[in-house]
Amino acid sequence: MKHLLLLATILISFVSAKAQSSFDDESNVISYMDGKSFYNSGNGLTIKYGYISSYNTYGIIVTNKNAATFYFINVDITTYGSFADLYGMSADDGSNFGFRLFKGRLVVGYGEPNESTFYLR
Repeated sequence: MKHLLLLATILISFVSAKAQSSFDDESNVISYMDGKSFYNSGNGLTIKYGYISSYNTYGIIVTNKNAATFYFINVDITTYGSFADLYGMSADDGSNFGFRLFKGRLVVGYGEPNESTFYLR
């Protein structure tokens, strides 16, 4: 009986840990990103996903080391289980910006020679 109880506890812990770290749908990604920011010390940029009051929507918010802020709205979130891609359109000029999100980090330009990794702050 003790072994069965121990096995059940381990199984429940494993299942809940997997659920917390996976990006199975858009709501998982939004929940994970809520209140988090990612920073790259090499270029001084901070990236986060959140509410943008001036546009009354959610989007990607990029802030540089001089405190200039750039907003990307109409964000498309595509999930792949262990990672997700987020892409949005600039509210100023219509250009696109996006990144690949992993647990604890995100990568701008994933797979490109000049990709930049941002770490959870």
